[in-house]
Amino acid sequence: MFTLISIVNMTDVVAARIPKDDARDIELFAREESVDKSSFVKRLLRKSLEEYKVERALKLYKEGAISLGKAAELAGKNIWTMLDIMKKHHVELNYTIEDLEEDIQTIHKL
Repeated sequence: MFTLISIVNMTDVVAARIPKDDARDIELFAREESVDKSSFVKRLLRKSLEEYKVERALKLYKEGAISLGKAAELAGKNIWTMLDIMKKHHVELNYTIEDLEEDIQTIHKL
C-alpha cells in the first residue's frame, strides 16, 4: 500500500527596494560564489536573521526581561551554545546567590 504525501511550499516571496550599490555587490558576490542572486540573498538574509535573533536575545537577557533558557530559545540555540555566545559578547550571567540558594533547596527536596 502506498501513501501519498503532499509537500507544502514553505516559502514566501518578499520584495524590497535596495540601493543600486547593494544590488551591484549582490550580483558581484553571487557570481564569485557561483550561485544565482536569489540564493545569495537568501543566504545573506538567513545569516542576518540568525545574528539578529542572538542580538535580540542577548539584549532582553541583559535587561533581565528573560531567563537564560528563554534567551537560548529565542536565539535558536541550546543553553550551552548560548553560554558560549554570552561569553564572547561579555554578557554576565544573571544568577545571584539567592538563585543558587533556591536551586540548592529545590535539589534537597528531590
